[in-house]
Amino acid sequence: MIPKISNGSRQVSDMRRRSATKWLIAALLLLVLGQALWILTSGSKPVLTKVVSVTPIGKHSAVYEVLSNDGGATVPLIYLYFVAEQTQRDEQVLPNLKRLTPFLVTRQSGAIEHVEGLKIAARTQETVYSYSSTSILKENGAVVPITIELTATVQPK
Repeated sequence: MIPKISNGSRQVSDMRRRSATKWLIAALLLLVLGQALWILTSGSKPVLTKVVSVTPIGKHSAVYEVLSNDGGATVPLIYLYFVAEQTQRDEQVLPNLKRLTPFLVTRQSGAIEHVEGLKIAARTQETVYSYSSTSILKENGAVVPITIELTATVQPK
């Protein structure tokens, strides 16, 4: 009678499976880490396409409504609202605004209702992605606080 080796081949097979499983887990963890780094380090600022409107505020500044149309056909138009010093040349406006943070990001154009002194009144019936009730304006070297009041309502469908 020939003795049977029951564990020998099974042990090698189990070791191969464990080794393959460890490599697979390591590869998946590396993939997840790479994806997380890509998400955290990629520029999440939208591309500023064109200035839609300019509303004066203060002595030499304005509220800029800027369109971001970089999402293509499947992404809605996004409007960003900035408070900044007015520039002499129109071609310098968008590059200067890229360095600033918008006080309002929404899907609605024409959200600025009126400006009184250093107070901005805005209204939107569309999605609001980001909003700050205050903004800082640097005008002639002085730092001036701006107050923003937003009325956001949902448009019935």
